[in-house]
Amino acid sequence: MGKKAVSRWSRLGALLGVLCLLGATRATASPGEEPRAAIRRYALLIGSSEGGAGRERLRYASSDVLALSRVLEELGGVAAEDRLLLLEPTRDTLVSSIARMRQLISSTPPTEARRELVFYYSGHSDSEGLLPRGERLAYTELRRLLTDIPVEVRIAILDSCGSGSLTRFKGGVSRLAFLSDVSSQVRGHAFLASSSADEVAQEADSIGASFFTHFLLSGLRGAADTNGDGRVTLDEAYQFAYHETLARTERSQGGPQHASYDMQLAGSGDLVMTDLRGSQARLALAKELEGRLFVRNWGNQLVVELQKPAGRRLSLGLDPGRYHVTLERPSQRFEAELAVAGRGEAELRVGDFIPMTLLHTAQRGGGDAPLEDRGPLDAPTVPLNVSLVPPLATNTWLGPRSLNHVSFGVLGSRSLQVRGVGLAGGMGWVDGTLEGLQVSGLANVSGGEVRGGQVALGGNLAFGDGQGAQLAGVLNIAEGSFTGVQLSLTLNRTDAEMRGLQGGMINTSEVLRGMQVGLINIGGAVTGTQVGLLNVGGEVRGVQLGLLNIADDVTVPIGALNIVRKGRLAFEVWADDIASVNVGIKYGSQRVYVLLTHGVQPWEKTYRSFEFLGLGLHFTPSPSVYLDTDVSYGRWNSQFFGAAPPHRLGRLRLMVGWELKRRLAFFTGVSLNYYDVPKDSEDRAVSWIPQLALGGEAAADRLWPGLMLGVRI
Repeated sequence: MGKKAVSRWSRLGALLGVLCLLGATRATASPGEEPRAAIRRYALLIGSSEGGAGRERLRYASSDVLALSRVLEELGGVAAEDRLLLLEPTRDTLVSSIARMRQLISSTPPTEARRELVFYYSGHSDSEGLLPRGERLAYTELRRLLTDIPVEVRIAILDSCGSGSLTRFKGGVSRLAFLSDVSSQVRGHAFLASSSADEVAQEADSIGASFFTHFLLSGLRGAADTNGDGRVTLDEAYQFAYHETLARTERSQGGPQHASYDMQLAGSGDLVMTDLRGSQARLALAKELEGRLFVRNWGNQLVVELQKPAGRRLSLGLDPGRYHVTLERPSQRFEAELAVAGRGEAELRVGDFIPMTLLHTAQRGGGDAPLEDRGPLDAPTVPLNVSLVPPLATNTWLGPRSLNHVSFGVLGSRSLQVRGVGLAGGMGWVDGTLEGLQVSGLANVSGGEVRGGQVALGGNLAFGDGQGAQLAGVLNIAEGSFTGVQLSLTLNRTDAEMRGLQGGMINTSEVLRGMQVGLINIGGAVTGTQVGLLNVGGEVRGVQLGLLNIADDVTVPIGALNIVRKGRLAFEVWADDIASVNVGIKYGSQRVYVLLTHGVQPWEKTYRSFEFLGLGLHFTPSPSVYLDTDVSYGRWNSQFFGAAPPHRLGRLRLMVGWELKRRLAFFTGVSLNYYDVPKDSEDRAVSWIPQLALGGEAAADRLWPGLMLGVRI
């Protein structure tokens, strides 16, 4: 370009600069218009998973808070010094944190910037107030505390059961979305609740979060940007979260969940919650993409979920890194992997997807046929891939993004998709779906779903869902839901759900619908059986059999020590026909308990002791009456006090108890006792009740009914 051209462009730039300056001056001087003020946003974020006695422990309250904190810092303009984050606070701690936020804002030097506060609570509540650790903070008091904070805009978001009661105090109702005549104002308050006053706020293992917060975060990351201006307003975020939460919960066990709000604002302008233009990295969804999209980071965490319509380009604000994207359509599922670089934008197109698994078929023209495949999503097929190491392979020359029916690697092999057999001396790697068998000397890796088996001397790793078997010498890891068998000598791990069998030294699964057999078993909501030396579970609907069992709640705990957070622990003192004084402990679940007892009986001018270990069942036909039945086996041995051989006893007991007051009960009962006496020792003094000699009078074994009377603490 010559100097004259440069001179012309310089003069044109100067002229445009002057015009812009004049326009800005005129705009500033125009009557009735306010100059756009800067915003300083504060955030007080609280997560409380404990709601007190009788309330289930929430699994994702803390992670929801941390996820929102990241979004507000990355996209919402909240600086680290303007943010307070509390996990598992008491009521007093929560109140003091609000006072601390008020003090922080009050101590800030006054500026022309508009001050905004975002208050977020994820935890337990009811129709009257928040319940951090079971301690109520009334909604009226919460409103008063937030009103005392010196800001121009207050945004309160409650993701908790019955939180819609907060929005009803000043005319708030459950509506589809903010109305344009009031939602665009920027002075006052906006209170958002994840559920109406009489509904439960639900969370799900499949998304690893509560429904409302999950979709609110998806919306704030760009899924709610309906006008495509790169900014997400409060109106857009609420509409998106409302509709998506309702759609996902309509058929759930907890029933449909309706978000609600209360808003009193004045002024002009939109409440912009996030600005995607300042994101560290952006993922652009091409116009032609259509369907349900699930965006997961490389750690298999679901980051964004949305229904993408065709004809509109959409940008998502993400962290830099690699992502796995699943596209669901009525007939098929597709997957894609891509990297999103920092300070840049990656675009996801239809051609980046490959098919995963046909979901279902439909009747057409009198025969079974796959539903229509929408879009050019089929991957090219290379039947045979032969590889020394992945760069030196037939896939490299014939089609790196290909489907293989047979993939053979000397040291290692890599395929986009395998529908058949994959064999490798070292490592076998499949980026997408594996349908068939993968066998390797060192390790197998599948980035998508597994439908078949993985066998390796070292380890198997599957990032997607799986159905089949993982057999390894060292470890098996399935990041998604896995249905089948995991067997290894060391470790088996399933991130979301396991339906089948885990067998290894250490077994871990977030949710289990089958059996864990190993030295150490760790499960989430277990429905099935855990067998090992140490068993740890959340809500266990089945059996824990081991030396040490730990659970939030369990149906049948069988072990030397059972620690059940929602279980029972009872201390009893009683007298029966065998021992003058007995003490015992019953511990376990609400229905099944382990019994440990010790009793003493006068005997030949001294005492002899009885120890019993047993297992029993507990029933509560009414709040003040209970029934216990147990079977136990014990022995007495007076060697500590005198000299006598050990004698073995077994007994079956049935007891009825009455609650006299809280934590104090009176009980009585009957028993059937069996006494196995050594041949050279006839002991009829074990009980004052007449005994039946089994096998005739000459036999030493005895059987008799017994009585008992005692108190329970």
